[in-house]
Amino acid sequence: MRKYSIKKQFYVNQNEDDLLKAKSKKAGINESEFLRSCIKGYKIKEQPTDEIREFIKQITGIANNINQIARAVNATKYIRDEDLEYIKNTIPNFIINFEKKIYSRGDDFNGDN
Repeated sequence: MRKYSIKKQFYVNQNEDDLLKAKSKKAGINESEFLRSCIKGYKIKEQPTDEIREFIKQITGIANNINQIARAVNATKYIRDEDLEYIKNTIPNFIINFEKKIYSRGDDFNGDN
């Protein structure tokens, strides 16, 4: 037996249909699941773009490197000059690159061109 046994049919105009298709696609779910989630009051978010996934991967790598440096410093009570430079430069450079990439896309606040 089906998980959902009650069928609902209703009418929408072309604009509403386009909006439903676009929003469900951005959320990474089908239209039925999108509507069920709306009915349940869930806050539906867009799936991260490949660009954002890449930034997450980069910041995770930076965090892991800093954690390894912190462990070494705690064990030896000494920080190497190159480790200190890495910490001083990596995060600001990451932030600058992130801002350049995000703000140079030309999207407005809602992600629309």
